[in-house]
Amino acid sequence: MRLEISCTLSRNTLPLEYRRGFASLIKEAIRRTSPRVFDRYYYGLHVLKPFTFSVYFPGLKGRDGDSFVIGEKAIVHFSTSSKELGVSVYNGLLALQTHPLFNNTLLVERINLERRVFIQEESAIFKTMAPVLVNNKGNADWYLLPREEGFDEGLKFAVKEAARVFLGKADVSIEFNPIQFRRKVVRHYNMAMQGFVGVFELRGSPAVLNLIYDIGLGVRRSQGFGMLELVRQGPYGEQPAFQGGAHE
Repeated sequence: MRLEISCTLSRNTLPLEYRRGFASLIKEAIRRTSPRVFDRYYYGLHVLKPFTFSVYFPGLKGRDGDSFVIGEKAIVHFSTSSKELGVSVYNGLLALQTHPLFNNTLLVERINLERRVFIQEESAIFKTMAPVLVNNKGNADWYLLPREEGFDEGLKFAVKEAARVFLGKADVSIEFNPIQFRRKVVRHYNMAMQGFVGVFELRGSPAVLNLIYDIGLGVRRSQGFGMLELVRQGPYGEQPAFQGGAHE
């Protein structure tokens, strides 16, 4: 289930760490209309959540000190593998209408249900909608880039954990083939986190590829990282063009 949430902001700036504000919006939407779903995913620590999101600012002008000058509009793209959770977010946002966002106020103007494509092949090309974070069990606070030592191990571990929790499959395989990517450093919870954006091929079973498409890739997905757009199904052939949107 994928939603496009169009919002208006009362002021034209947000902190560099804006993602945690939008994560709180989603959290409050779930709490407002579905306490049972809220308790399932937020009652304990380190609970994997079956969703991801990204934020797009059509009027983004750039950085000003510790803030982004983002204009009046924000578009939140939300994706989940759980219909129950998706309905909770949808109904909760309708009930909220407005939400405090740092020194700003967010108004939910419109929520659209986006078309969901089901992957039927064992390979697909994806483009990032938000930076992907990959870490390694040996150092959870250090994030790796494709082709760096430990990247493949960390990525496969994150995918296997998600498949174990949400598909009930303990042994899955995934192959990551970078096509075009660049390093992206973001501020999040007072840390500079190194991620990557770009285009890549994933190979695996359709069930695993669909799960990644629904809940994102890597770690900290429910905090606004790892959301993907499906470019096309099938193996990598000619390189697709990558054009970054108006994210920071």
